[in-house]
Amino acid sequence: MLSSISHENINFDPNEQDIESIVLNFVSNSLKQNWIKSNSSLTIKKLTDGLSNILFAVYSHENNGVVVKIYGKNSDLIVDRQAEIRYMIYLAQFHTSPSILLTFNNGFIYEYLSGSPISNDDEKKSLLIARKLAEFHSIPLIDKQVKGQLVEKLRHYINLLNGTNEELYKRIKLSLSSYLNDISWLKITEDINKIEEIIDKKNSKWSNLTIVVCHNDTQCLNFLYDEKKTNKISLIDFEHCSRNFWLFDVFNHFIEYAGLDNEEPDYDNKYPKRNKQKQWLEIYLSNALFLNDKFEKQMSIDELCDLCDCLRAPIHLYWSLWSFLEALLNHQSMDKFDYVKYGRYRLKQYEKYKQDFFSSVN
Repeated sequence: MLSSISHENINFDPNEQDIESIVLNFVSNSLKQNWIKSNSSLTIKKLTDGLSNILFAVYSHENNGVVVKIYGKNSDLIVDRQAEIRYMIYLAQFHTSPSILLTFNNGFIYEYLSGSPISNDDEKKSLLIARKLAEFHSIPLIDKQVKGQLVEKLRHYINLLNGTNEELYKRIKLSLSSYLNDISWLKITEDINKIEEIIDKKNSKWSNLTIVVCHNDTQCLNFLYDEKKTNKISLIDFEHCSRNFWLFDVFNHFIEYAGLDNEEPDYDNKYPKRNKQKQWLEIYLSNALFLNDKFEKQMSIDELCDLCDCLRAPIHLYWSLWSFLEALLNHQSMDKFDYVKYGRYRLKQYEKYKQDFFSSVN
């Protein structure tokens, strides 16, 4: 699939003083689209300046353009870029991902999708997300594998942090790791092994849950709402895409209602009450075609909610480890957001709920 997309042998330095002009010229010269007539007809706007990516939108007029995605420094250790591109190409066939138009050495260009990110407190649009996510999960798996990748992802993160995978320590100054010296990577490693045992236990609820193509980063900001096309929701940012329980996406979405306004989000008060969860799930289940004859159809919505509350622990652990890695691999990011503090807070949330998960197999 990758061979069908054009590739340019070029690297972009996001810190280049004139990076916007460089990107603009590259798009104009590399993409021979009808809407590109000359440099003067193009507009460029920085969309994000994050850790994992730097995004620029280039467009000739409203709702007609492309996004240039430049990978963040060292982000290849955290994100499988080939898998990201492979998923986007696959999902585009189902009109669920923007099409990738061109790749370059440290990024790629894809179609611009119109719309605005959905706010965490917009309950009406959140219910539209329920339908969209159900449709997304109904897409067939990209391969014949049916085993989820949650533990695989957790283990990849912890192996970077505990030194089993030495690549992290080849790229950072060892002094930076002193910020995390008090964290027991061994204990977390043992917990991940325990999580795997619970998920894989034969005939348990977890082993019977349906595995789907999961987005795995279902915060509201990754859903765009197009005001001009009533009820149209688009999904963006497929870096964390993998095989997983469909319930991971659902309850990750609920957890992320707390937002990222500070390093200690209010997870307790922002987490939706049971009646709101059930309302959301009723819409989801009515659109989840993949569940027609699955194990979950035998469960009540309350039972699903009970089970999924237990998922809070591994979800918090996932984002805690991710946050520590982001801080270590790009220390300059700490000037904008304290990823170590955020990672520690999510680790506390994991500790708070982990026994719920460990006892869920009984």
